[in-house]
Amino acid sequence: MPNLDESVARLGKAVEQLTRTLENGANKGGAGQASGLAESLATVQQERDGLHADLESLRAEHRKSGAALRDAQENYAAMQVVSEAVAGRLDGAIGELKILLKE
Repeated sequence: MPNLDESVARLGKAVEQLTRTLENGANKGGAGQASGLAESLATVQQERDGLHADLESLRAEHRKSGAALRDAQENYAAMQVVSEAVAGRLDGAIGELKILLKE
């Protein structure tokens, strides 16, 4: 899940930046604090939107993978039925050949 790991890392960086901005804003005073908070809020909102997009992408991949897995399982089950039928016919043919060779 590299997308999720990258997203978590980006969110962590945004939180660190928000923390630094809050600390710097507290030192600067009210006006600087308000603009710093607005910038931090915008950054966090962008990160949230990015994470949301990543989540939707992962959900879409999950749905595709689930459908592919179901198809593979159905194909496997069908091949098992065919394989068992072929094995039964081969066993029957081998039995008939043994009978013919003994005669």
